[in-house]
Amino acid sequence: METLVLLEAFVLFVAPGPTNALLLAGGIKRHRTLMLLTAQACGYGIAGGFWFSLHPLMPPGAIEPLKLIAALWLAVLGVRLLMSARIDPSGEADGISVFATSALNPKAFVYCLAIVPADIGPRAQAIYWIVLLVITAATGSVWVLLGSRLGDDGRLADRVAGAALVAFAMLLLRPFIASIAT
Repeated sequence: METLVLLEAFVLFVAPGPTNALLLAGGIKRHRTLMLLTAQACGYGIAGGFWFSLHPLMPPGAIEPLKLIAALWLAVLGVRLLMSARIDPSGEADGISVFATSALNPKAFVYCLAIVPADIGPRAQAIYWIVLLVITAATGSVWVLLGSRLGDDGRLADRVAGAALVAFAMLLLRPFIASIAT
């Protein structure tokens, strides 16, 4: 495994995004962050397994419907965070939100189909899947720790995370909006 692949994967997963926004909010609130990190690992693990299994079968036009589903999920979650007075990450729903957001996160798609070399065998694919889990655990921990250092006001974190999720949804929807407008 090349060091460049590890660096690219780290930069991809540490970059701000929907899952990281939720982990940051959980870190600020300091509630059950281990559960949130576990939900993140499960979501990315399932997404990685899915994308790796479809790697050889992926038709060219399949990515667009998947982007639409991911964008709609991010928009719903973002609006929910923006409109609520406060969402408690200690509840089961936020673990499910982190899980679903990680599973639908386009970063898993980019990692599995763009960063990982296409011409690898099943054993190498398994190693890359483990690397996915390790890197997302490390980068998720960075966001939780950052959140724990920022303060105690969970409402601000919810609103910032919600705005970030809506912004990411709009970025994903941009090609669809442009095609509808023409």
